[in-house]
Amino acid sequence: MLSANEVSEISSGLQGFGLTEYESKVYVALLSGGPSTVNQLQYVSMVPRTKVYQVALQLVKKQVVKELDGKPVRFEALPPDVFQGVLVDRERNVRSLKRAMGSLKKLREKNIMPQDSVEERYLSLGSQSTLMKLKEAILKAQGSIRCAVDSWGLHLIQECSEEIETVCRQDVEVRVVASVPAVLPTFPFASSKLKIRYGKHMSGRSAFMIDNGEVLLINSQTGRGFQFMLPELRGAFSEDLFEEFWKASTGSKTLASISNADNLPFLIDGQGISRIFVEAVTRVVRDESQMESIGHEFLDILEERGAPKLRNESFENAVKLVLALMQEELGEESTAEYDSLTRIFRLELPSYQEGTPASAWYYALSGLLKDSGIRNELLHDAPFPEARNRIIQRRFAATN
Repeated sequence: MLSANEVSEISSGLQGFGLTEYESKVYVALLSGGPSTVNQLQYVSMVPRTKVYQVALQLVKKQVVKELDGKPVRFEALPPDVFQGVLVDRERNVRSLKRAMGSLKKLREKNIMPQDSVEERYLSLGSQSTLMKLKEAILKAQGSIRCAVDSWGLHLIQECSEEIETVCRQDVEVRVVASVPAVLPTFPFASSKLKIRYGKHMSGRSAFMIDNGEVLLINSQTGRGFQFMLPELRGAFSEDLFEEFWKASTGSKTLASISNADNLPFLIDGQGISRIFVEAVTRVVRDESQMESIGHEFLDILEERGAPKLRNESFENAVKLVLALMQEELGEESTAEYDSLTRIFRLELPSYQEGTPASAWYYALSGLLKDSGIRNELLHDAPFPEARNRIIQRRFAATN
């Protein structure tokens, strides 16, 4: 028997499918209590007697309830699957609205009011002046210099070897992230303050961030430089963009061990390699108990590293978060949904993605279900060649 709170929650959810409050209450009463007369529905649904019969007829018209033969008149709820078509339509509408919202944002950006704009100044430099200004900026550094450069920018850094050596002796930290060069650069001095890493980052331009708020951007094709004295710009480069470049790069020792440098960007792409590893695991692991064990361990490690304790959340909230992360990992071609009314999980994938879905969060979901004592029943897993997709459906039910 459902509690009053559960009935209220489910009824509210049904209103999202186009049912009125009374229609939602009558449908829930029929679904939980089975075929019922008008008198029975009055007491179970708490809908006024004068309204029950008319409400039931409206549900029949909406094709979610059927009227049974015989006397007295009885009504029976059709399975919740009747709402599936509504979900598909809503999903289509949501996608359309998102596209419209994106178009509106672009329109606003193009027609932004003049008073919202503020003119800022910068200094444009010729190729010779650029090198002089770069050397001058390096010598003025007090704490750190961060450089995200392509091959031309790396050449300029070598041209500034004397200036870099000077500031390194003054305890200024110099960090460089460079595109993979054909030949590793050498410097006439060695210092722990100079750190260089490599990866596929900048192309056609280089950025030098000096701790006093100065940013120098250099166009590799023309050699021209642009000097900005804006702390906000320096912060955006050095504290955000540069750190991402740095994390996704590798040191010269690793680069020297690879015979074909063209392969380096692929091999040091941490996120890409992690995705490939997850895909390799999913191709091998098919056993449900293994998936649950991996998911359990994954959740344990997440909690150890400071992630939110999903197992402390309500089941509904935890599943909602895991599915959002799963869809983010699988990409825009996939959709992951959970219907709290039917307790059915639905995952739609491109048809070429076979086997276990290549997502760490799919394993996390298995571990979460196991830890929560929830039965995980596979209802459907089949491709639809015409739609070029594959649909997996599972039902989550509390254990007895």
